[in-house]
Amino acid sequence: MTFGEKLRRARKEKGLTQAELANQAGLGLRTIIAYEKGETYPQKRSTYQTLADVLGVQADDLHNEETATHTAPLSRAQWENIKQRYEDLLPDGPAWPGDPTYEAYCEKMAQSSHVDAAHNYCNSTGKELPQITIRPALAKDFPTLLQICKNRHQFDATRAGIDKSKRSQLPTFESQLETLTRLLVGWISAGQCFLIEANGRPGAWFVLQLPASDDYPAANKRKGGAKATASTPLPRATMRGPYTDPHFSGASKYMLTFCQACCPRLAIEVPLDDPLCRFRLAYWLDQDFVPVARAADGTMQLISHG
Repeated sequence: MTFGEKLRRARKEKGLTQAELANQAGLGLRTIIAYEKGETYPQKRSTYQTLADVLGVQADDLHNEETATHTAPLSRAQWENIKQRYEDLLPDGPAWPGDPTYEAYCEKMAQSSHVDAAHNYCNSTGKELPQITIRPALAKDFPTLLQICKNRHQFDATRAGIDKSKRSQLPTFESQLETLTRLLVGWISAGQCFLIEANGRPGAWFVLQLPASDDYPAANKRKGGAKATASTPLPRATMRGPYTDPHFSGASKYMLTFCQACCPRLAIEVPLDDPLCRFRLAYWLDQDFVPVARAADGTMQLISHG
């Protein structure tokens, strides 16, 4: 777990906002934001100690990248509210992907090691972690993007956890190719499609769509300017790959880090026609995202609970 991730978890456990932590530690708000995003680290040991004193943790726990900490679980009311919201939005499935009871959720949180699969794979094989890069997809990447989707579709349709009796009912990749091709052309042209590579080898891609300027007329006319509210349109990010390679097991995390560096607040969209959508939904729920809307195009939208 990185310093930024541990700082964010410790801050939430303490019940502090980023501004309150900055004020109590004598640091700038932008500095705290940069720390939590992983853009920079404290240059002095004394800064780690100051942050640790404010948060009530050991300085070594923040400084040592291998030291694991655990986020405080949601309260029962928060957990039940999120579960109810999910079931209201998706009464016809997929079923609630989280833990069956609040007690089971708390037990999982207590036992979670927060070690991602890519680290497990590299530790077990003795290989170094791959160098992950994210770049805008180009027109020449078109065949690669389609191949990633095809590989993902074939893997999802045969992976354990999918009811064998329902596999024949899943749409084929070929039936989705025309729509996907049309969307890809638009995303690449608009600079909204991004390719994730491990040591130069492509393995996943995602779409980051910014709201159109005409989505903000009401906000611009309000007294005091365009202050964000709960109804303000958010940038939307959607993961569309990856391969089954363990190097890309953290692809959603890489996407989230990249998108939040550009847009501190954003919505995550999960296509509900994805054979493993309940597992992807469970991942975002674990990342403190809350289901807020079911779109007409068959996607579930979630936004950060924090």
